[in-house]
Amino acid sequence: FKTPAFLILLFYFAIPSLPGWGIKNWLPTLFSENLHIGMDIAGPISTIAIAASSLLGVLLGGILSDKWVQQNFKGRMYTSAIGLALTIPSLLIIGYGQTLFHFVAAAVCFGIGYGMFDANSMPILCQFVKPNQRATGYGFLNTAGIFAGALITDYLGRSTDAGNLGKDFAMLAFVVVIVLVIQLIFLKPKTNHA
Repeated sequence: FKTPAFLILLFYFAIPSLPGWGIKNWLPTLFSENLHIGMDIAGPISTIAIAASSLLGVLLGGILSDKWVQQNFKGRMYTSAIGLALTIPSLLIIGYGQTLFHFVAAAVCFGIGYGMFDANSMPILCQFVKPNQRATGYGFLNTAGIFAGALITDYLGRSTDAGNLGKDFAMLAFVVVIVLVIQLIFLKPKTNHA
């Protein structure tokens, strides 16, 4: 906690967990309500779209950042930023889309972007935190993400009851924009490993 970059990383990891957990917990409900289909169809469509595309994002994000960091110490940061940037239009389309194509395309784009972000979380941490503190640091990052997930799950539950689930999903895009700007401005790795 004495490392300023770690505090930024804590924020950077927790905030994208808001849409990450929101998607995992509430996307089937949004699909079901907006497309007027049963949860028996909405659940598998949303889960498969997100899971398969996240795997693709992890593979793309891992390979890209491993190559990019060899040329530029910010390569992992930039790869992660590209992933987060992909989630921004996805959240807007998920929030306001009206067709199955819109929802599935947005879910796939979100999954790829979130996978790219997720694949680079620990490697980015390693650029700022010494080896003897990495497990503890990553534990704190995961804990912050889970707390963010608990908050957003409750919030989106109330949002669903109020009939605002789509609008509130779209509003998460603005939260991601803020964290993306903070990451690009304040995190400046000087080496591949601390």
